[in-house]
Amino acid sequence: MSDLAAVEPIGGVQLTRDMDLVRKLLLFFDQRTEAASVEVPPIAGDYDPVFIKYHLNLLYEAAWITAEPVRSTTSDRVIYVLPFELTWQGHDFLDAIRNDTVWQRTKNVIARAGGSVPIEVMRGVANRVIQAVLNG
Repeated sequence: MSDLAAVEPIGGVQLTRDMDLVRKLLLFFDQRTEAASVEVPPIAGDYDPVFIKYHLNLLYEAAWITAEPVRSTTSDRVIYVLPFELTWQGHDFLDAIRNDTVWQRTKNVIARAGGSVPIEVMRGVANRVIQAVLNG
C-alpha cells in the first residue's frame, strides 16, 4: 500500500485517504451477517460512492478485506472491488481502533504529529493508547 495520502480528483472527487471512513468500512464488514458482496456499502455520512469505492480498493490492497477485483479490459488495473468480508489483518487493525475513546485519542495524538502518518505508525499509536487505558 502506498503512503501517498492523495491523488488527482476523479469525477470531481478528491481521493484523499480518510481514516474515519476506513474505520466505518471496517466496522460495517465486521458487523455484517451476509457473505454476499456489496458494491457500495451504506456508510453513514456524506460520502460520494466514488470515494467509498476508492477506499474499498485501498482496503483490498492492504489485505484488510477479501474482495473480487473488477479489472480494466485494456490492462491489469483494478477499477473497483466487490468486497465480501474482513481478513485477519483487517480484524486486527479494527480491534486496535474499534473503541470510540481509543479512536479519538489515537486521532488526537496523530493530529499533534502533523495529521497524516503511515498506517503502521497509526496502529502503534492505537496500541499505546490501548495499553494506557488498560493500565488505568
